[in-house]
Amino acid sequence: MMKILHSGTLDIKYGGPALSTYLTIKGLQANQVNAEMLMAPLTNKKDLIANDVKIHYTSPTLETRFGYIPYLKTSLENMPLYDLYHIQGLWLYLGHGVANFARKKKKPYVITLRGMLYPQALAHSKQIKQLSLLLYQREDLQKAACIQATCLEEMHHYRNMGFTNPVAVLPNPIETDGIIERPIVQSDKIRIGYLGRVHPRKRIERLIYAFSILRKEMQDTELLIIGADDEQYEQFLKDEVKRLKLTNVRFTGFLAGVEKDNAISSLTYLAVPSDFENFGNIVTEALVRGIPVIASKGMPWQELEKYHCGWWISNDQETINQTLLKAIQTPPNERLQMGLNGKRMIQENYSVTVLGDKMSQLYQYILHISEKPNFVYEY
Repeated sequence: MMKILHSGTLDIKYGGPALSTYLTIKGLQANQVNAEMLMAPLTNKKDLIANDVKIHYTSPTLETRFGYIPYLKTSLENMPLYDLYHIQGLWLYLGHGVANFARKKKKPYVITLRGMLYPQALAHSKQIKQLSLLLYQREDLQKAACIQATCLEEMHHYRNMGFTNPVAVLPNPIETDGIIERPIVQSDKIRIGYLGRVHPRKRIERLIYAFSILRKEMQDTELLIIGADDEQYEQFLKDEVKRLKLTNVRFTGFLAGVEKDNAISSLTYLAVPSDFENFGNIVTEALVRGIPVIASKGMPWQELEKYHCGWWISNDQETINQTLLKAIQTPPNERLQMGLNGKRMIQENYSVTVLGDKMSQLYQYILHISEKPNFVYEY
């Protein structure tokens, strides 16, 4: 049985990255892979996304931008040696320390990019990231046995930076058990929702402006904004709602667990008008519940149109307005079929067990146990 160590975090406050790391480990376990987790301890143990995977804790992180962890090398030396190391994300000391350790022990490692090399992401704190690439991150990436991208677009961004090692294109898994079997409940009231970080690049204000522009058509429709993050931006959104005298826009704040599930399940449509998203776990969270999605072309979700379970659109204001109007005018029977189509797409392509099997195939290829899978692209 292969022994794999993942490094990153299972802190629920990190949202999609923490959830997909956890589900990746669960999918591997379901496919007879011994997968464990290495992470820094949490300040509040209640923030742990789940406790049914084996976790090794480092010493606490020092409060620095780099996430420095004292005695990380000692922690790794005191653990058993793994067949392969899987690093979730870039820039932080934990990932660099694990990559460096793996190289010294002549063990292969995989790095999951998590959207961190998109041009838009690199533009944020640009000088620090350029320096990090120069000092250590470029070497860590190029010397990885394989890189995981969640879509072809992310792989192309990686290649455009001059990297030549193999890339596996594997999307993030979604938990389907106990969810995908649920019947789709259709309400007379149409509710359009946003789910995720409340941050300026998510362009949530465009949904608010659409509700204002289409005030007459939207008078019986509700906009539900689920999430939190940037307090200043959230206040801006609330001020705009007040300025525009909208009474059908509601903010829930950060939700998790049953509350989050209930909120998502109450939606008629999910709308994601972001400038860019690497993958967008929120899309799969809606589709698995039978909720059609309106996603911007800043996300790799062409499949919404292929499977007829949503709309893949430009995120300019006029296109958002027209698409929301089209959505609320879609007959209930067609809406229901779109929801069923979305469930089928998730079951076939994004379930924990399906992607756990593919990740296992990737590890076997790296460890010279099996042939190269068709989702691995060599330079």
